[in-house]
Amino acid sequence: MSVIKAFLIEPQAGTIRPVTINRENSYLDIKAHLNCDMIDIVRLEGGHDIIVDDNGLAETLPCITEVTGGQTPLAGNLLFTKSDEWGELVDVTETIKTVASLFTIVRPVLHPVIVVSERPGVIATHLTRIEISLDRSAPKVVEAAEA
Repeated sequence: MSVIKAFLIEPQAGTIRPVTINRENSYLDIKAHLNCDMIDIVRLEGGHDIIVDDNGLAETLPCITEVTGGQTPLAGNLLFTKSDEWGELVDVTETIKTVASLFTIVRPVLHPVIVVSERPGVIATHLTRIEISLDRSAPKVVEAAEA
């Protein structure tokens, strides 16, 4: 069995880790890593690709991912792969830290604004509004034993 080295970005966990894709069952392996039924490919320079869930942006999202030099935003798990001149998958040779630096995970952060009102004999609090900001961070590198 021949396997190919790739990197899996899991935005909800905020991580990137090495994975392998079985060359003979690559489509099934890719769908399993992405946890989806249909895939799409975002082409980058240098033969690199990001394989994504084709319906990822059509769902309610807890976060999105921006990619330096690529189409953004992307949603769901992402597979960073490399292809040769014939379009066949080959091992990613870049370091995981180099690849991680290309990605920015964007999450909303809710800041509740609570007001305390005091009246004789009663102290009450109530939520007056929620302010929203965006947290941007690179995925944390997780070294996996399988790569």
